[in-house]
Amino acid sequence: MSNLINLVLLYGGKSGEHEVSLISAASVLKNLNPDRYHIIPIGMDKEGRFFVNDFDTLRNCDDALPVKTENSVQLDSLLIQGQFACTADVVFPVVHGPLYEDGCLQGLLELTGVPYVGCGVLSSAIGMDKDISRQLVAIDDVPSTKYRRLPWHVKQKNLETFCRETIDALGWPLFVKPCSLGSSVGIHKATTLSELMEAISDARRYDEALLIEAFVEGREIELAVLENIIPGAQPKVSVPGEISVHHVDGFYSYTAKYLESNQTELTVPAKLDPSLIGRLQQMASDIFTRLQCQGMARVDFFVDTFGKIYFNEINTLPGFTSISMYPKMWAASGLAYPLLLDQLIDLAMKRGLQKKQLVTHYK
Repeated sequence: MSNLINLVLLYGGKSGEHEVSLISAASVLKNLNPDRYHIIPIGMDKEGRFFVNDFDTLRNCDDALPVKTENSVQLDSLLIQGQFACTADVVFPVVHGPLYEDGCLQGLLELTGVPYVGCGVLSSAIGMDKDISRQLVAIDDVPSTKYRRLPWHVKQKNLETFCRETIDALGWPLFVKPCSLGSSVGIHKATTLSELMEAISDARRYDEALLIEAFVEGREIELAVLENIIPGAQPKVSVPGEISVHHVDGFYSYTAKYLESNQTELTVPAKLDPSLIGRLQQMASDIFTRLQCQGMARVDFFVDTFGKIYFNEINTLPGFTSISMYPKMWAASGLAYPLLLDQLIDLAMKRGLQKKQLVTHYK
């Protein structure tokens, strides 16, 4: 056992994307090499409690990992007396949503001193906020879909005025999105004022700020980005994938993505002109670099009927379910799922070694 890497698989959590995390974690667990890793699954329930689980008990879970079993051991915290709560060489967070994808969990892991897979505190926070990430990407003249940000402090009595002004500015249909959430949680398509007001009311249950976004007639294209193991080298970018939605919701909703996915077509690689693919790959690489990402990210675009590219969002902890685009795009690019996990873990441990060389005192 001493020759194995002690890897903590962290999943679940107090998030609207809790269930997606459990599905992703089951897929990751199945693809980790038990001959290379001593795998320690730690589940987090919706109250934020931590449970250390037995790998052999969970290894045959096909659909979703349970947060705890009758053999689980509860932890008071991940940080005990300044150290990680159990012996760990690296942490693989397979988590989504606020508190876990926005820099909060990354900050806690930084305090423990244990290397972890994925982006650091800054890029996680930036990537989670759709408004801020779009503003930073726009510096490189990459446009995004037109939108208006609805902050939490806009009162109900002023909401209709805001909505009417947004309709005049952006037209129909409109999409309502929580500003800092993923997995299509809380996203709605609206074609009338009443639908827009209802969508805002629901989305506000998940986030303080919302985006009200214009519709782009075109194609939804995603690319997977992987940090280069060579310091300073350009990140690696996968072939693109395309999402075609035939669901009654009319967009890539939570239902279309996870509950009725047979009505969504995922094409990998996407059938695009080679010159357009090159532009998309370069944009994805530039965005990853500008936002100071580490490890991995999935970068999503819209391409309109005239070939114009719009940045949609970046996901710094993309889904790892069996239907998730990030591992599917890398598999189509020649990097199999288990080897992808190995590379992400190697990157995290290499970064951890670099950080250990930093001094924490000044003389």
